[in-house]
Amino acid sequence: MNVVQYAWHQTQGVAVSLISGAIVFLVFFLVARVVRRLIGVFMARRSVRSDAALLVTRAVYLGVIALGVMMFVAVALREVSVAVVGVILAAAVTSFGLQDLVKSYVAGFIVLMEKNVRVGDLVENGGYTGVVTEVQMRVTHMRGANGEMIVVPNSELFTKTLMVSEAPPNWGSGAEGAQHDSGQGVEVAAR
Repeated sequence: MNVVQYAWHQTQGVAVSLISGAIVFLVFFLVARVVRRLIGVFMARRSVRSDAALLVTRAVYLGVIALGVMMFVAVALREVSVAVVGVILAAAVTSFGLQDLVKSYVAGFIVLMEKNVRVGDLVENGGYTGVVTEVQMRVTHMRGANGEMIVVPNSELFTKTLMVSEAPPNWGSGAEGAQHDSGQGVEVAAR
């Protein structure tokens, strides 16, 4: 009889720990949803671009959910150190694996917030020159002088010196090359 009572007592303890952890996680899940909604409303009132607001709200939401998972593990296992070590290892692996991607997203967020580079601007940097056609969270799309599409990670726009000016008319349509080569057609063909 003592063995059955001991097993029942141990099972009850595990069940109570798991249910307690699930309740803690549920609370964090609900808090994450409320905080995400509040941040979305706040950013909409500030007229923040929708893609930047979406990135911020998702990051906050995932951060609160991750904290909820850590708390679930801590309550369910009755051991906080296991949860903390797990979160630290997950953060380290993620940061090393996604370092460049995260850098581009963070730089994109700052580029979008500061509005130093806008659609229609001519951007020059030692490696590329083009008119900005779209600024996204991770990359910026530009059109080169001959109409080619240039995709630049936002980390480059954020960390390198840029020359930003007004684009000349018809930039990237191929008309510039024809205008510059007129009168020199024979010379160009001879080269």
